[in-house]
Amino acid sequence: WYLVGNITKNEGHSNWIQEHHLEHVSFGYKYFTALHWSLTQFTPASMSVQPQNIYERVLAIFCLVFGLVLFSSFISSITASMTQLRNMSEDKSKQFWLLRRYLRQ
Repeated sequence: WYLVGNITKNEGHSNWIQEHHLEHVSFGYKYFTALHWSLTQFTPASMSVQPQNIYERVLAIFCLVFGLVLFSSFISSITASMTQLRNMSEDKSKQFWLLRRYLRQ
């Protein structure tokens, strides 16, 4: 995000750095603002920095799609693990039930 902002600034396009009047602030502040923006793309948090040109918009869309795929695979992995644990628990319960039935006879 920081790189795209700097490149588009140098090419004369409007960008998030100029839109928020950050041209004269330190590198660290701009970098951490970009990091903050990046983190808000993967969480429900919000931020006032938004894409101002086509390059920033493409990167924002790419980040959102990447986050969607990553989050979906994470949820899928958790669901698969929970299903596997439930199946193991059911098998164990069935074995105990069969053992109790055998011991009663």
